[in-house]
Amino acid sequence: MDSIIHYVTTHQFTVGVAVFVALVVVYVIFKQLFKLALLLILLLMAIGGYMYFKDPGKMPENIHETLQKAKQQTGKIVDKGKSVYDKGKSIVEKGQKLTKEAEKFLGENQETKKER
Repeated sequence: MDSIIHYVTTHQFTVGVAVFVALVVVYVIFKQLFKLALLLILLLMAIGGYMYFKDPGKMPENIHETLQKAKQQTGKIVDKGKSVYDKGKSIVEKGQKLTKEAEKFLGENQETKKER
């Protein structure tokens, strides 16, 4: 670890080049993701247009049903996430309690060893 810190402090130009390359790579990835998102939006618009021209009378009803299903699924996912968060929180609290008990127990054992 010390050798890495020493290298970074002595070769700042190399670190700067590495950071620049990393930023370029991140830019290229986001640029591609943006293009993919635009392509997906255009695809969804094309599918929606096709469905509209196929049966214009049913289209608003289909959209309403789809939005209701999305709201229901989102609500279920949020509830699951909350329960997972609460469960994780209780596990962390139990771990902290056990850690304090272990430190207390180990502390008492070390004190008795020092007295001997």
